Amino acid sequence: MIFLFGLLSTAFAADDDFEFSLEGYYRVRGYSFLDLYADQEGPGSFVAQRLRLQPQLDYKDPKGVSKAKFFMMADVIDDVVWGDNQSLASTSVFAGDPSNTGMDGSVSGINIKRAWMEFDAKLGTVRVGRMESHWGMGLLANHGNGFDDNFGENHTGATFDRIFFATKPITVVQTILKQEVQDIPFFMGYAFDRLVEDPLIQYKGYTCEEGIADGDPDFDARCDSNGDGLTDMEHSYTDESRTEANRGSDWTFDNADDVTEHVFFGIYSGKETPIFGTDGELTAGFYAINRTQQETASNVWIYDAYFRLLWNRLYLEGEYLTITGESSAIALPGAYDPSSEATDPLKKTVDIVGYSARMGYKDDKLSAVLETGYASGDDNVADDVFTGRPLSPDFTVGLIIYDQVLAQASSKAWGSTAEALWSNGSVYNSRYLHPVVNYSLNKDTQILVGYLHVWPDRPDGAIIQCSEDDMVNGEALDCATYGATAADIGWEIDFAFKTRIHNHVLFSLEGGFAQVTDRIKLSNVGLNENGSFSTLQTRFAYEF
Repeated sequence: MIFLFGLLSTAFAADDDFEFSLEGYYRVRGYSFLDLYADQEGPGSFVAQRLRLQPQLDYKDPKGVSKAKFFMMADVIDDVVWGDNQSLASTSVFAGDPSNTGMDGSVSGINIKRAWMEFDAKLGTVRVGRMESHWGMGLLANHGNGFDDNFGENHTGATFDRIFFATKPITVVQTILKQEVQDIPFFMGYAFDRLVEDPLIQYKGYTCEEGIADGDPDFDARCDSNGDGLTDMEHSYTDESRTEANRGSDWTFDNADDVTEHVFFGIYSGKETPIFGTDGELTAGFYAINRTQQETASNVWIYDAYFRLLWNRLYLEGEYLTITGESSAIALPGAYDPSSEATDPLKKTVDIVGYSARMGYKDDKLSAVLETGYASGDDNVADDVFTGRPLSPDFTVGLIIYDQVLAQASSKAWGSTAEALWSNGSVYNSRYLHPVVNYSLNKDTQILVGYLHVWPDRPDGAIIQCSEDDMVNGEALDCATYGATAADIGWEIDFAFKTRIHNHVLFSLEGGFAQVTDRIKLSNVGLNENGSFSTLQTRFAYEF
């Protein structure tokens, strides 16, 4: 693939209107955990790697102004674990070639994750294709690019099939009125996304049982496909037997099961904004998303506000999001009550909240920032209100409690059929405090120290244990069992040493120690029951 990009670069070099560039990185990260699992004998460690290639083709007019661009992102080895992990070697001590097994156990190949075009449309900029999405601090939409976290690593990244338009409305009006154009950095825009064309789980909204005759109180004509007066279909409120092989050839024309969204946004982003007589950095914006699916009567709105200020070494940043609406698409094990008398027991009101806020001091040498955040939980996924959703998995906080313990606990509890409810290593059903101090030894070398303390939001008795003192909206939490004595989930201390070598090589040494309370029943998820966890991790990355 690198050879192909080289050919492209040579082919377009002759035309002065085109510029070809290649960015990306090769990253190797080593993980070592002293005592993560209950049956772990001695330190456990592994190494994962990724090669990311991001070619770009830029067409410019004779004046050198960029008019049209093409972007692509490919992960050639995507979080592939070092060694042969597919049992390819018959005699291990004489093994040679390694495999391409990823951290999740799947086989990784060449994965072209994104490809889109961007062009100047006079009134603004248009993008079309499969592209990254990022907003604010990345609580909901997080591109997952690069190495922007204090601790930990980006692994996924938000990617959408999208048509996107952005403009500077004030500049457009000034141009139309033939006024002097002032470059005011206020942007407005719209995007249309196609999220799902044909979902794996087919929503039905009613149950069928075979062999029920017409006249029986349980007979449902919708379950009698041939009209002979005897039901011949059997399924639950959803049909989970669908595969690529058994879907109809006209699946692309079935728009009822499509999931689409409309995105509206406005944002001011000024790098040199006058504030009380001194220039500072100010960003403030708001966006709204409407996500719909006809088949499941889903109509959900997402509202997200973002603010960032850096002025006279004062640093403030925050993002707040809320997700509201109704949906019958949350067809997950345990997410509905079969005994419900409701017409559609899958129908739920969605009421989700998340936020993060930072404040502190920043200069070229030292920064001290206090961060707090929250992701609403759901103490009962079987009722008619759905309130739990983790933040983006690429919004990382600490190395252990969120990244490992709650990630393991949520995946074990929900299982593979309910991956949408996993935390995936991000903030989950909790609130936290996270002060971080960052000291720069020089322009290339930093030392970071952070402390993290986590409290539960709505304990569910399964993943997060309940305490008799738990309250939700001023009322005592109704839990089947009360097995927790601690008020918090736990705390951890993290550190990192980061340096840049020869401008392109990034080295990081990170470590952490965490103490988890009886809020997590560690024995149920196979983790170390004494609640003490430690890790040492290192990263080498070459950016180009």
